[in-house]
Formats: sequence, structure tokens, C-alpha cells
Amino acid sequence: MSQIRLLMILFFCHFLADYTSLCNTWMCKAKEFWTPLFPIFCHAWIHAILMWLVLFVWSSGTWISWTIILQLSLFQLITHFLIDILKGKINYHFTSLRDVNSDWYRILFGLDQYLHIIVILMMAYYYNLI
Repeated sequence: MSQIRLLMILFFCHFLADYTSLCNTWMCKAKEFWTPLFPIFCHAWIHAILMWLVLFVWSSGTWISWTIILQLSLFQLITHFLIDILKGKINYHFTSLRDVNSDWYRILFGLDQYLHIIVILMMAYYYNLI
């Protein structure tokens, strides 16, 4: 049951970082066409920091290596950064994917979210192996 709670909190962190003011216009515009990279990197850092905070608080009272939490947070940083760049590059090269009414737009959006979910599941799985 605690793994489910952890997953729910990690998914909520993802929601906060992607769908609230934590992802500002500066970041969203950069993510749309994968450039400039610095705003996308800042966006990925927000994800990593939120995940780090959750895992740090979650591990209090039990023994878990601080390096594991740091590794998982860096994994979130790198993968989120790369996934968002990839989606932006695809948007840039295929203009038809930018139409929010297009089925392909929704497919790309869903694939992007699917990849982020896989990363969070991998983090939770690795964390619970400790």
C-alpha cells in the first residue's frame, strides 16, 4: 500500500511541475520547439527537485541511502529533459502535430506523458528495491 501512496505523490509532483505555474510561459515556449535548452533544463530541474523532496521526506524514519535519492532525482532530471527535447524536435519538424485538434497531436501528447509515467514507475520500482 505504501508503494501506491508513493506513486500517487510522485505523479502529483509531475502534475504540479507540468500543469501549474511551476511551468511558466518561458519554459512552455522552449519545450514546444526544443530550443533554447536552458528553459527546458530549468523545467526538468523543477521535476527533479520535487521528486527529491518527496523521496527525502518519504525516507525519513527509515534507512535509505542519500545517494540513491540523489541518483533517482538526477535520473528524473535527465530523462525529463531528454523526453521534452525529443517532443519539441518532433513538433518542430512536423508542423501538422502542432494543431491541437489533430489526432496526431493527441497521440504525441499521450506518448510524451506515457514516457514520463514509465520514468516515474521505474523510479518507484528502484526505490522500493532498497
